Amino acid sequence: MSSSLALFGGKPAVSHPPAYSWPPITESDVNLVVEMLQRKELSYYGREGEVRELEDAFKAYLNVQYGLATSSGTAALHSAFFGLGLGPGDEVLAPTFLSTVMPIFVVNALPVLVDAESDTGNIDPVDFERRITPRTKAVVITHMQGHACDMSAITDLVRKHGLKLIEDCSHAHGASFRGQLLGTFGNASIFSLQGSKLVAAGQGGILLTNEQEIYERATLLGHFKVRAMEEVTSEKYRPFFGTGYGLNYRMHPLAAGLARAQFSRLEQYLEGRNSNLLYLSSQLQGIPGIAPPVVRDYVTRHAWFTYRPFYKPEELGDLPLPTYLQALQAEGVPIQKASSLPLHLEPLFQVKDDGSFTYGRTTSDSPSPVRLRYKQGDFPHSERYAQSTCTLP
Repeated sequence: MSSSLALFGGKPAVSHPPAYSWPPITESDVNLVVEMLQRKELSYYGREGEVRELEDAFKAYLNVQYGLATSSGTAALHSAFFGLGLGPGDEVLAPTFLSTVMPIFVVNALPVLVDAESDTGNIDPVDFERRITPRTKAVVITHMQGHACDMSAITDLVRKHGLKLIEDCSHAHGASFRGQLLGTFGNASIFSLQGSKLVAAGQGGILLTNEQEIYERATLLGHFKVRAMEEVTSEKYRPFFGTGYGLNYRMHPLAAGLARAQFSRLEQYLEGRNSNLLYLSSQLQGIPGIAPPVVRDYVTRHAWFTYRPFYKPEELGDLPLPTYLQALQAEGVPIQKASSLPLHLEPLFQVKDDGSFTYGRTTSDSPSPVRLRYKQGDFPHSERYAQSTCTLP
């Protein structure tokens, strides 16, 4: 049989490999951007125009009181951590996922990494509870690849230990847990609107919350002057609208317009991804060497940011994964190895100091910032998930 493989000169099984491109750009999207350019609608300083429309759409969809569009999902996360008042001495439990964790450093809080579930890649509630200390103030979770975290277990732990909860829904636009939309469980949630996301602005993000103080602090952080003057009304923070707190996180109008147009088609995108990818999962069942992604019973809607099947080398005589992928690619299958390392394996989390001075608490025994260092094997489930998953468009 090996002589028929494309890897050894045979004819590829997939004669027309699928051309995948995201996001879908329609003629109406192009016209919207062109018309904005012609109007020279290139800067917003208040809550106006396409930014207002985008925020209102997200607020209505998730039934929340406050929405704040930002220049990126990272800026939205930073705004959420700042909005919650996190700072030096505060520990924040977090998944071993780069994009979610790094803004914690910018508020000088200390990220405490938590192992993942080996089948979903989401934060593991059991390991979460083990890592709580008297200094733990908050937890941030990421609904990885658009699959909901176990929100029953997580919200129980948050209530039990009096913690704040931030949901990073960057992979999970429109996804739900037991009928409740993700992004509505915590004190604040954020969505990335980067170009590969289901709602794509090119670059952008949005913070959502029902808490006035979080919203006002986040507004002051990155939207000083006009927006802050309009939106910051509390006696505590009103005096500072003119200066804000030093950053400019305003979303570009063109990005907001594009995201609003994409958001109007979110239900269509979700229906298409679920139809296509659940069908693909049904067809992968029973094929040696490959298993479809796990979907837990509590997921009432998956967002499928990426599709990550599991490689099972023991079913193929322990064939190495690179060889397996090379053979499939030769056949015309657009499969790749999932590329992201678990965060604890990155050098930044394994060295004592890198000179950035953004690493959390000080103690009486150590006047310099103390941060946690990790090594291979510290998070075995995260490592197992990363080592065993592949990715398809």
